[in-house]
Amino acid sequence: KGKGKGKGKGKDGGKDGPLDGEEQAPKEEPNFEASGLLGLEDNSKNGVPLKFTMPPECRLPPMKWRIYIFAKQEEKPKIVHVHRMLGILFGKDRRVADIPTDHPTCSKQQAVLHYRYMPEMGMVNPYIMDLESTNGTFLNGKRLEAARYYEMRERDVLKFGMSSREFVLLHAGSANHMKIDPSKLLSDSE
Repeated sequence: KGKGKGKGKGKDGGKDGPLDGEEQAPKEEPNFEASGLLGLEDNSKNGVPLKFTMPPECRLPPMKWRIYIFAKQEEKPKIVHVHRMLGILFGKDRRVADIPTDHPTCSKQQAVLHYRYMPEMGMVNPYIMDLESTNGTFLNGKRLEAARYYEMRERDVLKFGMSSREFVLLHAGSANHMKIDPSKLLSDSE
């Protein structure tokens, strides 16, 4: 076998066509539609795909917002300055989370806080969205619907899953009910 007198044209004598009794499968045409792979690559952090995309109306806030994290009653809260970031991701995956939740009932990507510009109000306000977490995100004790933005206000309290930690949104003038010149509350970019 393999030592025939043929010129290497195969069983069908080199004709372009199906073999006896076989139908040729149609050739797949090239598909130039968007696959989403480039978008996925752009929407990842440290190689981990993010469950959200940055909304087009996302802006840096003019107010100096902070999140105070209360873990235990007797300890001082941890303060995170969040006015410097467009989006703040809460979750237990420390590779991607900006603010780790560190509780077994929290999802790897639990929720995201964005500052969104609302042209009808002419303001940039903070909004929170639950990222379809298993045990939920709670704003002032009420569970949020997944994948929907909720406006946040000063002194709002966030809780995630069954965690007892409280994440309180305040700005520079909120502390101790101090009277502060409103221009001092604005971030340096304003």
